[in-house]
Amino acid sequence: PDSPPMTTSHRRRVLRGLTWAALLLMLLVTSVSAFLRLTQPRPDCGVWPHCRASVAAEVIVASDRLAVDKTTIDGARKLHRMTASLALLTALALALLALARRPRNWLVGRPALTLVALALGLSALGIITPGSTAAPVLIGNLLGGFLMVAVAWRLTSRIGHTVATVTAKGLDRWVLAGIALWMTQAALGALSGTGRVASASIVHALMALAVVLVVLQIGSYADRAGLRREGMALIGLAFGQFLLGASAAVFGAPLLAILLHNFFGALGLALLMTLFGRVPLEAPKS
Repeated sequence: PDSPPMTTSHRRRVLRGLTWAALLLMLLVTSVSAFLRLTQPRPDCGVWPHCRASVAAEVIVASDRLAVDKTTIDGARKLHRMTASLALLTALALALLALARRPRNWLVGRPALTLVALALGLSALGIITPGSTAAPVLIGNLLGGFLMVAVAWRLTSRIGHTVATVTAKGLDRWVLAGIALWMTQAALGALSGTGRVASASIVHALMALAVVLVVLQIGSYADRAGLRREGMALIGLAFGQFLLGASAAVFGAPLLAILLHNFFGALGLALLMTLFGRVPLEAPKS
């Protein structure tokens, strides 16, 4: 016998599950990608900010640990390929479930198609430039992964929740500025990790204060719009990023600190994109 049609509530539950799966997969992909990027061999140099000599010495140079580290890095590459493939399949499933049958859910379908396009773009970049350490490739992989995390995070707030279409203009202007600054910071961070552009690390550090100031303003607007939790979370992430960046100068950029820095960076961009164009239907009374 034919199986009964999927009910609206069942469809919503499956969409929500797929959305959270896509988000968790992309957080894993970006973290493993950061690990692979940080463990690439770099030219000898002094201390931060000129490059991350401690990371190279810790993971690549030590001959007595090279065999173990090579096994770990090979395993990380396999994990990266597997999770990236699963993320693409999850995005495809999201798009098909949202759009293949009526009523079509474009609120979910459009971001799902964006996830598919980003995943295919990153896959193509990996196929065309395998093992490349060129700056455009590193930046493309980093920002592409961050954007996928942000789109998946935004999707989790759209399924099963009513979102007002009214735009908070003051908040949106600051959020756009925050997104531009945050992505610029991420790109500079990728450049500084190559050890080839010393000024990138210095500019990256100097821009951190501007990011914190803009995020504080966004948090103030978000609080007034009834989005205090999101605003406070963003401020906490920004200060966490600032402290982790400061630890790079003090401790020579240890691997764990930079991986956390990368993880917070992905979450921060995701929160910023979720705040854009979003205010609750009923703001809490003061």
